[in-house]
Amino acid sequence: MEKDCNNTGQAPVNKTKIKITNLYKIFGNNSKKYISSVRDGMSKDELLSKYNHVLGLDNINLNVEDQSIQVVMGLSGSGKSTLIRHINRLIEPTEGTVTVDGEDITKLNKMDLLEFRRNKTGMVFQRFALFPHQNILDNVQFGLSIKNLDKSDSIERAMYWIEKVGLTGFENKFPNQLSGGMQQRVGLARALA
Repeated sequence: MEKDCNNTGQAPVNKTKIKITNLYKIFGNNSKKYISSVRDGMSKDELLSKYNHVLGLDNINLNVEDQSIQVVMGLSGSGKSTLIRHINRLIEPTEGTVTVDGEDITKLNKMDLLEFRRNKTGMVFQRFALFPHQNILDNVQFGLSIKNLDKSDSIERAMYWIEKVGLTGFENKFPNQLSGGMQQRVGLARALA
């Protein structure tokens, strides 16, 4: 854990883990063409009606400190999932930066982005994205297998998170044998593993 200690003898201060600066997302074929209009105040409705483009994010600025919890709340369609998908670059921004541990992930090449996703980020999808043909243990181990982690280490880590989310005893069940809430916990265990 990295922390700053100042010279006054005060407690350490957490560092910024994720920094989002001037982030815009416009969905459409010519999104960059309309960014200045949005910056100048064009509304979401006007962008859609005049140019058939959708404003997903409008000048988002956010700092998430190390070892903190950040809650993103809003109505359906307000851009919550779009914002989160920018943190792991599943969606490319129209403009702006997303830095994680001081590194601008919007500038990562394909291989560096793959390493970033393998080692620094995880995501629980809204629909859980569980593999129906794999049991719970295999679903939780999925990301670890991509990292080529030793099988016994992979099983141990997956079982640790299965226990932490309260699903011990369900590791050999399949997603369709679990409730929706339990499936969501499998997705959470996979992201944490």
